[in-house]
Amino acid sequence: MHIVHTEADGGKGGQPLRIINESLGMIQRGHQVTILCPETAPLHQLAQSAGLNVVTMPLRRKNVGNLLQLRRWLRDNRDSIDVINSHNSADTWLVALANLFLSRPVPLVRTRHASGVPRNNWTTRWLFRKACKHIVSTGEALRLQMVALGVPLENTTSVPSGVDTSRFHPGDKEAARNHCDLRQGDFWLGVVSHLRPNKGHSVLINALAQIDIPEIKLAIVGDGPHREALESEVIQQNLLTRVVLAGHRADPERWFPAFDVAISPSHDMEGVPQGVLQSLASAVATIATDAGGTADAIIDRQTGLLIGQRDVDALREAILTLYHDEALRRQLASQGNEYLNSHFTRECMLTAMEKVFSDAAQLSNSR
Repeated sequence: MHIVHTEADGGKGGQPLRIINESLGMIQRGHQVTILCPETAPLHQLAQSAGLNVVTMPLRRKNVGNLLQLRRWLRDNRDSIDVINSHNSADTWLVALANLFLSRPVPLVRTRHASGVPRNNWTTRWLFRKACKHIVSTGEALRLQMVALGVPLENTTSVPSGVDTSRFHPGDKEAARNHCDLRQGDFWLGVVSHLRPNKGHSVLINALAQIDIPEIKLAIVGDGPHREALESEVIQQNLLTRVVLAGHRADPERWFPAFDVAISPSHDMEGVPQGVLQSLASAVATIATDAGGTADAIIDRQTGLLIGQRDVDALREAILTLYHDEALRRQLASQGNEYLNSHFTRECMLTAMEKVFSDAAQLSNSR
């Protein structure tokens, strides 16, 4: 198949990484992949750096000029395209409208990465019910939102972003701490994510400040617009000796094994956070909030500890529970890793998406 991805602007978080990871996997399986996105989208440079075929296309806004340019490209390349996978609202609308002016519309699959509830009006219902052949969500909770818009459940599929387990896997804690320059004798909490307010780092810092055990320390891996605010909070909470702001790291797979407990304190609108899946793949005991589709991967007291969002007290108690109970940490790490390997690997994702694309293309060709 020739699969075309469109993105208006997915920021620097998990969305562009999902598109790249999935695209590289599809190419390895013998498919052709093209990515259409604006030059200003982070995906543009990231995809080019990964060696993917990227076409610069203005998709950030729904206007006549952008629609005409997209329609022209689709018309010129229609014979070679099997399916389009859109990833944001603006590009989905542009593809849907461009299809109205093509003699052979291209099958459109929409992937929803965020858990914000779409507006329930006639235009949105038309988009999801009629213009899209299939809706993919990155978590089961997001999938069920489509039912309220009248989308048949069989026209939706939950496909979380799969982890490359050849990259993220259990590792030696001592070696990992040497690499990350984290002190061996301490109890390390770790969070790996983009630094923006909804990722919940402030809640975690507040919870740590209420734990009067100096050896419990926190490594925050990632960068983003919330970094300066977090630095100020660390100072205000008198946690300079207990919190490491490691910044962006190109090798997060070497950080997870250094943690005693990985934490996802998010209250963001997302599917299943990549940091959660990566910690499970690394066989690290995990605490996560029930944001978005996180509960798909973190089954409370089985694959990790699942707590409410923005709940400082619950997060503090979860940390203390795992600090005092080494057997529970080992159990959750083992069971979480086993569950990850059977449900959330990169190969699981590729197989599911391959079927979605193939079914959409065949359905279109049969009509």
